[in-house]
Amino acid sequence: MKNKRRLFLLIMFFTLPITLNFFSPYIIIDGLFNKIISGAFLVWTIMAVSSLFIGRAFCAYICPYGAWQMIIDRCIEKPLKKIKGLKILKYILGATWVFVIAFALISSREYKLNLFYLTEGYVSVDKISNIMGYFTILTLLAVLPLVLGKRATCYYLCPMSILNITGSKVKNKFNIPSLKLKAEPSNCKKCSACNKSCPMSINVMEKVQHNSMESSDCILCGECSKACKFGAVNRICGKDRVDRKVVEMK
Repeated sequence: MKNKRRLFLLIMFFTLPITLNFFSPYIIIDGLFNKIISGAFLVWTIMAVSSLFIGRAFCAYICPYGAWQMIIDRCIEKPLKKIKGLKILKYILGATWVFVIAFALISSREYKLNLFYLTEGYVSVDKISNIMGYFTILTLLAVLPLVLGKRATCYYLCPMSILNITGSKVKNKFNIPSLKLKAEPSNCKKCSACNKSCPMSINVMEKVQHNSMESSDCILCGECSKACKFGAVNRICGKDRVDRKVVEMK
């Protein structure tokens, strides 16, 4: 298979009617106020903790909503229109959700684990009302890409991403061995193949030229490293090497 990542994302999207509740912040909050740790709470926790080692790769390989964005992008192929200041929306929404979840979590000390809370039939979309809700979610997620272009909902609105963004900043701050991109500026031919391949519309070539690959928008999908035929950008796993200068004190 030429691109296993995209295949896996498609599988995640087409199984969303089954797994929808496991990505729902409503299920998390409702469960906590009823003293229940739901499957959705564990998924969000795993997503947050894993970002310390794989950054935003959850968005690239697991997220069914990202898969929906990918499908829309493949259909309309509309470049992302970047609007200054609009990304603040996802931080506001994400911070609100995290605050409410944290408040609900500390409101009680005793919890029961129920992975299938409000999903007793093991399928999330199992009623007419749930079917309507499912298609409403897909429709709302499609609005921004149709208006603003390539993966616009992920770029401007996704509140789940702030967990991964925060984890990525922590791993970079403390140089935790993790999945990351490494630039080799001397190999860059300025062909822009990396820019064209990036699903998040990052100016990868510019970052390679400046030998700084960190970006809160990067989902570590590896498309740029696949597109580069000259080894100017590579996906690696480990620590950043720090050059130390030995200063002799006289």
